[in-house]
Amino acid sequence: MEAQSIKEYERLEKYYWWFVGRRRIIDRVLKKNFSSRALKILDWGCGPGGNFNFLSKYGQVTGVDASEEAIRDCEDKGIRNVVRARDMNEFKSGTQFDLVTNFDVLEHVQEDEQFLLDLKNFLIPGGYALVTVPAYKFLWSGLDDVVGHKRRYTKEEICGKFSRSGYKVVMASYFIFFLSPAFILVRIFQKMMKTNIKNLNQSVIELPKFINQILIWILNLESLIIPRFSLPFGTSIIVLAKKQ
Repeated sequence: MEAQSIKEYERLEKYYWWFVGRRRIIDRVLKKNFSSRALKILDWGCGPGGNFNFLSKYGQVTGVDASEEAIRDCEDKGIRNVVRARDMNEFKSGTQFDLVTNFDVLEHVQEDEQFLLDLKNFLIPGGYALVTVPAYKFLWSGLDDVVGHKRRYTKEEICGKFSRSGYKVVMASYFIFFLSPAFILVRIFQKMMKTNIKNLNQSVIELPKFINQILIWILNLESLIIPRFSLPFGTSIIVLAKKQ
């Protein structure tokens, strides 16, 4: 992701409904599965550091990102436990982790199954990977091109990749379920209008604060459902998998 998009990403993840709602869903999944443990966590693809605060509730967090701009943004926030690495060969941790998180990163990786295999080297026996990815190829838009996506997934596809890579899927669910009709309509409209998206801020629809808050509330409702029941549809997917 280029520097301008990283700056826009940093701005949006503080307040925008999609980022705030995703954090709440991830937090509920972590709370259900790890609330009684102090974990060593590796956040691979940490970006400008917007997830450090809530991940730190569950243990000690180490962040990794390929972008110098993202690492600088983390350090500007006072986050020191971050490392720049373009791939796993560059990252020398000297330790293994209880949990590796990978939030909307896997879709950027050319060889995603090999990535999942290599990821196991950083996990303790019985360690976990927690991943979010975008759903459904038919939702592909100019935004996917701008941020460097290689693919979008179905739940069956991503779970199959985990299974073939030597993990047991503990839970998997779509999310952004209730808002998906509106999301799909926006994507259809963008395709009809042949919208030329050149950077991240061109793809963002700025909303009045009260509407943004309503959307956060709707995703908060999903966060209460997902740890107990898998939603059948949505524009994103969350997977928790255990190293076999």
